Amino acid sequence: MTTLQRIEMFKQLSNMELAKLLGKLERRTVPVGTILFSEGDPGDNLYVIKSGKLELFIDAKKSGAAQSISVLSEGDTLGEMAMLTGEARSATAIAATDAELYIINRETFDKLVEEQPSISSYFIRLLSSRLTSTNKQLLVNKEQNYQAVALELDTLPVSLTHALLWCSEFPRVHSSVAERRFGILLDQALEQFPDANKYLQRVEAQPEWFTLVPGMRRLLSEIATVRFGHEEKRRWIAEMLEDYQKSNDWDAAIELLGVAGRWTEALQIALHVLPELVEASKKRLFMLLADCPPEKIVEKDELLKGCILYGEPAEHPEVGLALLDRAWSDFGASYTTEQWITTYEWAAELHARLNRHQQAMEYLTLAEAKRSLTGIAGEDGSKEYDLAKQQLAQQHSRTRAYNTVGLFHKSRLGGWVAAILLPISLILFHYIEPIGGLSRAGMDFIGIGVAAVILWIVNIIPDYIVGLGMAMAWVLGGLVGPEVALSGFASTTWLYMIFIMAFIAVITRSGILFRVSLNALKRFPRHYRGQLWGVVAGGMLLNSLIPSSSAKVSLGVPLARTLSESMGFADKSRGAAGLGLAAMIFYGFTAPFVLTGSYTNMMAYGLAAVSEPINWLQWFLYALPAFLIFSAIMLVILQLMFRNVRQVRPISDEVLDEQLQLLGPWSKAERIAVSTTLGSIVLLILAPLHGIDSAWIMLLGFAILVISGALDRQTVSNGIDWPFLLFLGVAFSFATATQELGIADALSTFLGEKLSVFLTSPTLLLTVVILVSFLVTLIIRDDPAVILLVTALLPLAQQAGIHPWIFVFVILLATDPFFFTYQSPTYLTAYYSSEGKSFSHKQGQKIAVGYALAIILAIAASVPYWEWIGLIK
Repeated sequence: MTTLQRIEMFKQLSNMELAKLLGKLERRTVPVGTILFSEGDPGDNLYVIKSGKLELFIDAKKSGAAQSISVLSEGDTLGEMAMLTGEARSATAIAATDAELYIINRETFDKLVEEQPSISSYFIRLLSSRLTSTNKQLLVNKEQNYQAVALELDTLPVSLTHALLWCSEFPRVHSSVAERRFGILLDQALEQFPDANKYLQRVEAQPEWFTLVPGMRRLLSEIATVRFGHEEKRRWIAEMLEDYQKSNDWDAAIELLGVAGRWTEALQIALHVLPELVEASKKRLFMLLADCPPEKIVEKDELLKGCILYGEPAEHPEVGLALLDRAWSDFGASYTTEQWITTYEWAAELHARLNRHQQAMEYLTLAEAKRSLTGIAGEDGSKEYDLAKQQLAQQHSRTRAYNTVGLFHKSRLGGWVAAILLPISLILFHYIEPIGGLSRAGMDFIGIGVAAVILWIVNIIPDYIVGLGMAMAWVLGGLVGPEVALSGFASTTWLYMIFIMAFIAVITRSGILFRVSLNALKRFPRHYRGQLWGVVAGGMLLNSLIPSSSAKVSLGVPLARTLSESMGFADKSRGAAGLGLAAMIFYGFTAPFVLTGSYTNMMAYGLAAVSEPINWLQWFLYALPAFLIFSAIMLVILQLMFRNVRQVRPISDEVLDEQLQLLGPWSKAERIAVSTTLGSIVLLILAPLHGIDSAWIMLLGFAILVISGALDRQTVSNGIDWPFLLFLGVAFSFATATQELGIADALSTFLGEKLSVFLTSPTLLLTVVILVSFLVTLIIRDDPAVILLVTALLPLAQQAGIHPWIFVFVILLATDPFFFTYQSPTYLTAYYSSEGKSFSHKQGQKIAVGYALAIILAIAASVPYWEWIGLIK
């Protein structure tokens, strides 16, 4: 067990969370006698003792001599009060021995408290404990008041004094009980002896009941103890509880036991009567339990549920959230899957009542993640659940990115523009004379396509719905038959996309992404430049393993941010931005250089409908020179933009080793995911030898994942982007339909005439393709832009004697620019995955210019190589 795992404050954090936290902590070794901080200093850090001892003193200026108040040792924390309250240090801390400390700065501390309920719960318990100590001190100061009250009671009749002291043991008493016991009528006694009104009053809305005046109960109870003793007081309570039991007055009994602090007995009564109560009575019951210690409430699920549904949390949801935090902290380790699911669903409901809809959705997703991990064979599921939480955070970043991308994203203006242009497009292309040798069906097809493009631009309807609507319009309009409109769903490329998305789901649910990245960083020097190269290497290693740019940047950029924090770089500083932007480029924007770098690669090449498809090895070798040139240019730009970075502190080998140790041994899911992925990639590379189609190789890997249990039904349902696959099937059908209707040939002739000046120079033509792609992405986002550009521009490849792969490759590189933030989902995912703290948009835009320049130069420099190997004739 590592040091962090032994520290009370961190015990509820998962190993994955601890590994990431470890990278953000500063370590400091202090020799014996070192003054860590002095009383009155600002509280800007929290300290956790890894080893050694620290002693706290009250300043001699206040006490006349330095007074030791506490000695803290391994696992203890100090400085948290100043961090929580914002006040100055209340004591001086001196190293009693040589000590090693973890230091948590203000930003990391605030984020921990905000994001980790168990940390908040820890500090609540800590503050409660200290508040209890303060209250004890206050009791000492009440001694004089005690004496004054005791003397005043002696001026009243003995029977009335006895009755008042008896009342101190009960929250309320019925007048008939007092009359039966003491022979006095309380209402008459209050009229006859006005001084008694200082101590006793009627209960509002219950004229037959009386209670002590607020503030008097404790004093009178202490006097009763002195005069009658504890045994007599216990007998009073026992007699009253017996009366309540006979009269079935359960609410008065619970109230009495609560005041007496006998909550265990009170809860036993509550559990006994709860099944028989109606809604109104349940509300009254749980309001009586409002002061019950949370640690007792959370012991029983039915009590926790009742408090949330009927108690104070019904009106104040934040109270319910605190209860859930306590339940997870105290009993989470023993919770069943069903208990986790239920409590997460309660948390979602409470957040929804507070209008925190994003948090509510996150808890619902966590509940679903737990539900999906039920019954994992051979493992307890805890590690998988940690990874599911990580996947949720990554999904949150990607969702924010896709909700931001697009020039007219779901705007009212965009909706009105679409409503006007849609009918114009359909009518115009239906009635104008056919051009370029097209048939009437071809013209109608183009009109429907333009209408779809308009909807993709305004992005008010999901892409796949637009695509399915387009296919339906082809069939209903008699343009093509159903077999053509749905032909894309029968292609091996479409099946390949299903299998590759299943690989993405399994890999991202395992821990290999974080593990591979840490191992890459460990093998590079610990300074800024060395770790920059480590980030680049990590991106290159994962590029072919993870066929999703968004998934890779949502891992790489947060990892780079953790590194920058470990080195002491401020947010958006040159050091933080250099690492963050390097991760963004080499984890996300190098995907087109490898076939398995992104599923969009296979989608784009599938649209080309080439009779002899490119295998993995061919793709790699064709793109290799462009990759080397692109990487060199981007590294030079990063070095020039972020040169002379001053590192505040180094990263130690011990930190990286401990992070890997926290991840633990390889899980079954990780072993299966890695071996199957690597095996599939090897078979893809060896395709020229065995001749098996890529789709069937991926089907074999898919089958292994299913049979081994690494890919379950829940992951297939939720981990695969089925809406995108529907969109993709229609996109493949679109390419077939253009061939069927002669649109491809007509487009080739038209473009050949208009762009003939560019056809003589491959370099000039490919540069034009890059610039056109940049322009298209100003209004249409990545996947629809790829489909439109491949369909529209590919006919030029044949006329120019250029292999279709080159056009597809160039379009893939050029359809994810980020000159403007809304253009690129990959860029926005990178930005939001670090909460906008790794780099600023201004820094990103500077890199965007370099990225565009690198693409143009890499393609231009690769033309001679492509001519040499016969891709350009």
